[in-house]
Amino acid sequence: MGTIQREPGGKARVALVYPNTYRAGMSNLGFQTIYRLLNSRTDCVCERAFLPERKTIEEMTKTHTPVLALESQSPLDRFHIIAFSVSFEEDYINVLRILELSRIPLCSKERRGTPIVMAGGCAPSLNPEPLAEFIDLFFIGEAEEGLNGLMDTILMSLDMDRKDALCRIATLKSVYVPSLYGFSFRDERVDSVEPLPPAGLPVKRAMVRDVDSCIPATAVFTPSAEFGNTMLIETERGCPRGCRFCAAGFLYLPPRWRKRGLIEEYMEHMPAHIRRVGLVGSAVSEYPGLKEILRGFSHRLDITLSSLRLDVLDEELLGLLKSCGHTTITVAPEAGSERLRRIINKPLGDEEIVQALGLIQSAGFKRLKLYFMIGLPGETDDDIILMAGLIARAREILRGGHITVSVTPFVPKPITPFQWHRFEEPQTLRARYRLLKKRLGGMKGVEIKPVSIDGALVQAYLSRADRRASGILTRALRVGWKKTLEERKGLIHASVHRMRDQGEVLPWDIIDCGIRKSYLWDEYMRALAEKTTPPCRPEVCTRCGVC
Repeated sequence: MGTIQREPGGKARVALVYPNTYRAGMSNLGFQTIYRLLNSRTDCVCERAFLPERKTIEEMTKTHTPVLALESQSPLDRFHIIAFSVSFEEDYINVLRILELSRIPLCSKERRGTPIVMAGGCAPSLNPEPLAEFIDLFFIGEAEEGLNGLMDTILMSLDMDRKDALCRIATLKSVYVPSLYGFSFRDERVDSVEPLPPAGLPVKRAMVRDVDSCIPATAVFTPSAEFGNTMLIETERGCPRGCRFCAAGFLYLPPRWRKRGLIEEYMEHMPAHIRRVGLVGSAVSEYPGLKEILRGFSHRLDITLSSLRLDVLDEELLGLLKSCGHTTITVAPEAGSERLRRIINKPLGDEEIVQALGLIQSAGFKRLKLYFMIGLPGETDDDIILMAGLIARAREILRGGHITVSVTPFVPKPITPFQWHRFEEPQTLRARYRLLKKRLGGMKGVEIKPVSIDGALVQAYLSRADRRASGILTRALRVGWKKTLEERKGLIHASVHRMRDQGEVLPWDIIDCGIRKSYLWDEYMRALAEKTTPPCRPEVCTRCGVC
């Protein structure tokens, strides 16, 4: 429900592609928002395309069947523009897979004419370089306010020579055209970056100044999405807390809260058969009008939140969540010890966590999800033992309930204080995961999710790689990640397991995210000294440079 069917006659055709399955893509709010914004224009038609399921890909490869857009069932190479919405580094290989299935040359320099291949989203806004050889142009940052200007220029350039068109588009703010930048390398490091006219350095990320001017919300409803038949609404953007591992927390600074009345208006005018709402954001549980929204709609809608902080839970909030249909509370202590939580700037005390768990139990919740990381800076086996102890205390408090524990390896991300830090050795991560399972000893009512060390290693490499990652991605497309990790072990490990120097040129230094690099380094030093930093207050604070 909500699919937009328009005749393409005389209009530019855009294929908006999510490089994962329909189920995942249709639950992505950024993807849905761009689909709605592009189709609000009178001069273009936007259709959707997704990565087919694995068995379907195998059959398509055998029969040479291309990826088709949903609305018209047209092959992607019939479109003027192919726009990838990319949220996660693990989906980079799917970008290549979709291009290959669509019979479009993988490398930008091998293409002639249209379609123009562009990309945006969280992952390439942090570091576009791993995809630089494959993408004609990137839009860096938040697209809502800059999308129309970009589309105006692209549409006026479709009849131009491809190189001239890209040069013209490269003059736009927040647009990165990789072919107009020359990189030189020294070992596994970037030595220097040279822009070619008319490109410039740095590329400034786009930021929406007025978040009330466009509210990302579900445009197309389907039961086949991860959050099926749910109205997702973004309540705020950016988080003030400054958790040092969190890429979204820094990329989307400063924190910006939407007016409660606008959110409530969306909830009032949902399709009649939709009874479930998901409030989305980096810091939803801190949204100033959250309790008022829950009070106003709890009697007629199921309302879920994308995130909850332990230190904002109270009896009233938990009672409202219960009345809104919540059956599971999901929280993220992240680390097992107070010392590690100071390092990551999430300074929750053990007793503070225990008190919050007591409130959860008293509110009648029987299901709890806990998120932790292993391999954090400064971590030792003692921190894992303390993590197991914290989980055991949670089990005691949640009498007769069920606890799901998700443990993921810490991956250093660009544009965070930990962008200089190393990714932990896989053997150490495996040993600590085994230690945690051993300490819990098959505890009844506690389920520990399996951890993918190789998957985290791939993410750790692609997160901070330069454009030489194109060879790795192309090889993984041919033989799979397992064999590629074995074949290119030396290069990948040299990249992910080393500490970066303060003055080192980082591949993503081409991006000006608004945060001073010196501020991120100071935060890194504070982390290593186990010092915390208070939440940012945009009305009075200018410490990081964004405001």
